[in-house]
Amino acid sequence: MGSKKRKPLIRHLINTLMAIIILSVGYVCYTIVYDLRVRFINRSELNDLASKNKEYEARFEHFVNDIEKESGWKVRIISGLRSRDEQIQLKRDNPQNAPVNKSRHVLGRAIDINLYKREGIFTIWLKKFSSKASWQKTGVPTIALRYHLLWGGTYKYYHDPVHFEIN
Repeated sequence: MGSKKRKPLIRHLINTLMAIIILSVGYVCYTIVYDLRVRFINRSELNDLASKNKEYEARFEHFVNDIEKESGWKVRIISGLRSRDEQIQLKRDNPQNAPVNKSRHVLGRAIDINLYKREGIFTIWLKKFSSKASWQKTGVPTIALRYHLLWGGTYKYYHDPVHFEIN
Protein backbone atom coordinates (compact mmCIF):
# COMPACT_ATOMS: atom_id res chain seq x y z
CA MET A 1 0.00 0.00 0.00
CA GLY A 2 2.87 2.38 0.76
CA SER A 3 4.45 1.84 -2.65
CA LYS A 4 1.26 2.92 -4.47
CA LYS A 5 1.50 6.33 -2.81
CA ARG A 6 5.22 6.66 -3.62
CA LYS A 7 4.81 6.09 -7.36
CA PRO A 8 2.66 9.21 -7.95
CA LEU A 9 5.02 11.23 -5.73
CA ILE A 10 8.10 10.02 -7.64
CA ARG A 11 6.35 10.66 -10.95
CA HIS A 12 5.46 14.18 -9.78
CA LEU A 13 9.07 14.85 -8.72
CA ILE A 14 10.42 13.57 -12.04
CA ASN A 15 7.94 15.75 -13.97
CA THR A 16 8.90 18.78 -11.88
CA LEU A 17 12.61 18.10 -12.42
CA MET A 18 12.08 17.72 -16.17
CA ALA A 19 10.17 21.02 -16.29
CA ILE A 20 13.00 22.77 -14.44
CA ILE A 21 15.59 21.28 -16.80
CA ILE A 22 13.59 22.30 -19.90
CA LEU A 23 13.09 25.84 -18.59
CA SER A 24 16.77 26.16 -17.67
CA VAL A 25 17.94 24.96 -21.08
CA GLY A 26 15.45 27.32 -22.74
CA TYR A 27 16.71 30.26 -20.70
CA VAL A 28 20.35 29.45 -21.49
CA CYS A 29 19.54 29.18 -25.22
CA TYR A 30 17.61 32.46 -25.09
CA THR A 31 20.51 34.32 -23.44
CA ILE A 32 23.02 32.91 -25.93
CA VAL A 33 20.86 33.88 -28.91
CA TYR A 34 20.20 37.33 -27.42
CA ASP A 35 23.91 37.98 -26.83
CA LEU A 36 24.73 36.85 -30.38
CA ARG A 37 22.05 39.18 -31.73
CA VAL A 38 23.51 42.10 -29.73
CA ARG A 39 26.99 41.33 -31.09
CA PHE A 40 25.58 41.32 -34.64
CA ILE A 41 23.80 44.67 -34.05
CA ASN A 42 26.94 46.19 -32.51
CA ARG A 43 29.09 45.00 -35.42
CA SER A 44 26.59 46.45 -37.89
CA GLU A 45 26.57 49.83 -36.11
CA LEU A 46 30.38 49.89 -35.99
CA ASN A 47 30.57 49.00 -39.71
CA ASP A 48 28.29 51.96 -40.46
CA LEU A 49 30.66 54.23 -38.53
CA ALA A 50 33.63 52.76 -40.44
CA SER A 51 32.01 53.93 -43.67
CA LYS A 52 32.55 57.51 -42.42
CA ASN A 53 35.86 57.11 -40.60
CA LYS A 54 37.77 53.91 -39.76
CA GLU A 55 39.73 55.61 -36.96
CA TYR A 56 36.51 56.59 -35.13
CA GLU A 57 35.09 53.10 -35.63
CA ALA A 58 38.23 51.53 -34.15
CA ARG A 59 38.15 53.87 -31.16
CA PHE A 60 34.51 53.02 -30.41
CA GLU A 61 35.17 49.31 -30.89
CA HIS A 62 38.03 49.38 -28.35
CA PHE A 63 35.86 51.44 -26.01
CA VAL A 64 33.03 48.88 -26.16
CA ASN A 65 35.47 45.97 -25.71
CA ASP A 66 37.05 47.61 -22.65
CA ILE A 67 33.65 48.24 -21.08
CA GLU A 68 32.79 44.57 -21.40
CA LYS A 69 36.21 43.41 -20.11
CA GLU A 70 36.51 45.80 -17.19
CA SER A 71 33.03 46.61 -15.93
CA GLY A 72 31.13 43.33 -15.93
CA TRP A 73 28.44 44.93 -18.11
CA LYS A 74 27.58 44.07 -21.69
CA VAL A 75 27.09 46.81 -24.28
CA ARG A 76 24.29 47.19 -26.77
CA ILE A 77 24.87 49.99 -29.26
CA ILE A 78 21.46 51.56 -29.78
CA SER A 79 22.52 54.31 -32.17
CA GLY A 80 25.58 55.14 -34.19
CA LEU A 81 25.68 56.81 -37.57
CA ARG A 82 22.46 58.66 -38.39
CA SER A 83 21.24 60.19 -41.59
CA ARG A 84 20.34 63.85 -41.69
CA ASP A 85 16.66 62.90 -41.99
CA GLU A 86 16.84 60.64 -38.92
CA GLN A 87 18.40 63.45 -36.89
CA ILE A 88 15.80 65.95 -38.08
CA GLN A 89 13.05 63.56 -36.99
CA LEU A 90 14.69 63.02 -33.58
CA LYS A 91 14.85 66.80 -33.12
CA ARG A 92 11.15 67.04 -33.99
CA ASP A 93 10.34 64.27 -31.50
CA ASN A 94 12.40 65.89 -28.73
CA PRO A 95 13.47 69.53 -29.07
CA GLN A 96 16.34 68.88 -26.63
CA ASN A 97 18.08 66.64 -29.19
CA ALA A 98 20.86 68.21 -31.21
CA PRO A 99 19.98 69.89 -34.50
CA VAL A 100 21.27 68.16 -37.61
CA ASN A 101 24.19 70.58 -38.03
CA LYS A 102 25.45 69.90 -34.48
CA SER A 103 24.83 66.18 -34.15
CA ARG A 104 27.98 64.09 -33.83
CA HIS A 105 25.92 61.07 -34.93
CA VAL A 106 25.44 62.55 -38.40
CA LEU A 107 29.22 62.91 -38.65
CA GLY A 108 29.86 59.33 -37.46
CA ARG A 109 31.49 60.62 -34.28
CA ALA A 110 29.03 59.39 -31.63
CA ILE A 111 27.35 56.29 -30.30
CA ASP A 112 24.54 55.74 -27.85
CA ILE A 113 24.70 52.59 -25.75
CA ASN A 114 22.67 50.69 -23.21
CA LEU A 115 24.35 48.48 -20.63
CA TYR A 116 23.02 45.18 -19.35
CA LYS A 117 24.08 42.33 -17.14
CA ARG A 118 22.44 39.21 -15.85
CA GLU A 119 22.03 38.44 -12.20
CA GLY A 120 20.44 35.03 -11.84
CA ILE A 121 17.39 34.95 -14.04
CA PHE A 122 17.09 38.74 -14.07
CA THR A 123 18.60 41.18 -16.55
CA ILE A 124 19.54 44.58 -15.20
CA TRP A 125 19.59 47.46 -17.68
CA LEU A 126 21.11 50.90 -17.66
CA LYS A 127 19.39 53.11 -20.19
CA LYS A 128 18.88 56.79 -20.90
CA PHE A 129 16.67 57.40 -17.89
CA SER A 130 18.94 55.59 -15.44
CA SER A 131 20.60 57.95 -12.98
CA LYS A 132 23.94 59.59 -13.57
CA ALA A 133 25.19 57.93 -10.36
CA SER A 134 24.21 54.47 -11.68
CA TRP A 135 26.23 55.07 -14.82
CA GLN A 136 29.19 56.39 -12.85
CA LYS A 137 29.23 53.26 -10.64
CA THR A 138 29.86 51.11 -13.73
CA GLY A 139 33.15 52.86 -14.45
CA VAL A 140 32.11 53.49 -18.06
CA PRO A 141 32.58 57.28 -17.86
CA THR A 142 36.15 56.70 -16.69
CA ILE A 143 36.79 54.30 -19.58
CA ALA A 144 35.38 56.97 -21.93
CA LEU A 145 37.95 59.46 -20.68
CA ARG A 146 40.72 57.05 -21.64
CA TYR A 147 39.45 57.22 -25.24
CA HIS A 148 38.97 60.99 -25.10
CA LEU A 149 35.21 60.62 -25.46
CA LEU A 150 32.79 63.22 -24.18
CA TRP A 151 30.11 61.58 -22.03
CA GLY A 152 26.52 62.84 -22.36
CA GLY A 153 26.11 62.40 -18.60
CA THR A 154 28.18 65.56 -18.12
CA TYR A 155 25.81 67.80 -20.08
CA LYS A 156 24.59 70.65 -17.93
CA TYR A 157 21.00 70.95 -19.17
CA TYR A 158 20.27 67.58 -20.75
CA HIS A 159 20.49 64.11 -19.19
CA ASP A 160 21.97 61.85 -21.90
CA PRO A 161 24.12 59.20 -20.15
CA VAL A 162 23.87 56.79 -23.10
CA HIS A 163 25.75 59.20 -25.38
CA PHE A 164 29.50 59.10 -26.05
CA GLU A 165 31.14 61.29 -28.68
CA ILE A 166 34.48 62.21 -30.20
CA ASN A 167 34.99 65.97 -29.97
